[in-house]
Amino acid sequence: MAPKRTAGASRQAPKAKVARKAPVDPVEEAVERVMKGLRDCEGTEAQKTLLLETGPAAMRTLAEGRHPFVSQVFAWAQQLLTEHGNAVVAKEAKAKSVVAAVDERRGEAAKVKEAAAATVADCEAKLSAAKESRQQAQDELKARSAELKATLKEKSEAAAVEAKIQATIAEVEATRALVMTSDPQTTGFKKIVAKIVSQLKAAGGEEGLVACAASALEAKERTSFDWTTINYIMKQFDMYHASRQQELTEQRALIVKIDETLVPHKQATEKLVAAKEVASAALEALRIGEKGLKDAQAAEGTVEADFMEAEVMCASCMEARAELDAVLGHFNFLLTRADKPEVDPTEAPAASPAKEPAQDVPMGPAAVEEVAPAPVAAPEVQAQQIVAEQKSFSGPLLDNQENAPANVLATGVVMAAVEQL
Repeated sequence: MAPKRTAGASRQAPKAKVARKAPVDPVEEAVERVMKGLRDCEGTEAQKTLLLETGPAAMRTLAEGRHPFVSQVFAWAQQLLTEHGNAVVAKEAKAKSVVAAVDERRGEAAKVKEAAAATVADCEAKLSAAKESRQQAQDELKARSAELKATLKEKSEAAAVEAKIQATIAEVEATRALVMTSDPQTTGFKKIVAKIVSQLKAAGGEEGLVACAASALEAKERTSFDWTTINYIMKQFDMYHASRQQELTEQRALIVKIDETLVPHKQATEKLVAAKEVASAALEALRIGEKGLKDAQAAEGTVEADFMEAEVMCASCMEARAELDAVLGHFNFLLTRADKPEVDPTEAPAASPAKEPAQDVPMGPAAVEEVAPAPVAAPEVQAQQIVAEQKSFSGPLLDNQENAPANVLATGVVMAAVEQL
């Protein structure tokens, strides 16, 4: 059996009430924006104090029947906003010139970095080629190492033979000199004779010549036979000397041939040395190029930071101009307002005017056409003049009753301002 429905069970739960915001009064919003703009302006302390104290009440008045002092407050406010606008425009122009100059520096820094990068790439290519040449020279020298070892050994042996032949020739020449200059009266003549005979044997002298050489040399009175024997001894030494000279010539020719076989190895060694020097120079050039690239990158980073800072400053100036334009729009609304706007409390509140994104605005200074910049004296002098005017009449007859509280308030504010000044 289905359960019974109780009364009101089908009713839906009541929706939560949405709280309604209070409607926005355009006059109050405009006054708030203008006063904020005045607070952001740069001016004297007395001028800003006077405007901040008298401004809210003055800005709420209608254009018709406005008290002279209230009009003067508008003129002072316009003058301060205009001067601030001129300063903002000048600051924006300067910021844009800084951006342009820094942007030019960015281009130059980018070119320097690009050239440094190209230099580094060229150095790397040269270093790679130098390393390859060095490796080839090392491989070639290594391939000739076994051959070099045998050749060097052969050259060493040939050089030893050459030295030995040279020593033999020197000894033969010395012995020949002894034969020519010695006689039985020479001190140690027997030893000299023994040396000559020994050298004669070494020179390949005939056995009979060797046998009679000593007696011929030692004879006190030499006969023709003795002199003939001595002549044959000299001829043997000459022949031996000539054969040794020929042998020396042949040995030297052999050494020359050995040296020729060493030329490729020498060239490979020189090639390796040159390749190492080129590789070392390329490596040093690469280090210098990398340092230059690093410096160029650092310089580009600095310039980029300066550019970003300049762009931020320029954007800030453009935002300040946009904000000032909005303030001047509210100021003109208050300046020329003829009727009090009616706000329907039952109507949904209109959205507050959204701040437009910062964009490029005209370069001219923000100006208000309705009220020209006040070419009057400082607020202190004006206040004294208006106080004098207030004393001269009891008060204007106002058709616009909305201005009455502000006009009455203006007199008291003037007196307070004069006391402060």
